[in-house]
Amino acid sequence: MHGNQVERIDLGDGQWWEIYTVCTRGMRKVFRKAGLRGFASGLRDGVDIDLADPAAMRKLIMAHPEAWDMDAIDDAFLLSGTHAYSFGEINLETIDDLDNNIVARVLARMQELYKEIGEEARKNS
Repeated sequence: MHGNQVERIDLGDGQWWEIYTVCTRGMRKVFRKAGLRGFASGLRDGVDIDLADPAAMRKLIMAHPEAWDMDAIDDAFLLSGTHAYSFGEINLETIDDLDNNIVARVLARMQELYKEIGEEARKNS
């Protein structure tokens, strides 16, 4: 599926993280869905909103920022973009327990590699 298109990020102290350097169609689909899920998670029962009205959506988002999953796309990048790492099983629980500086470094590289896809997903969220 991904072939050998993997980049290893040396994190020091024997730690490393390998990421896919090419975004597949399947990854793009996951990123788009994550953007929509991040938005949809904030919609509560009984909310009447015209999804075609950007102003109405912005107003709803700004009124309840705590309801939106702002990390959904980042999580999708980390899960779908990781080939392997030195921290054990690849899952969000493990990633969330890591030093944020490590994760931010890896995520920054993924965002650089998958930039167009991430921006498209964010526009849809």
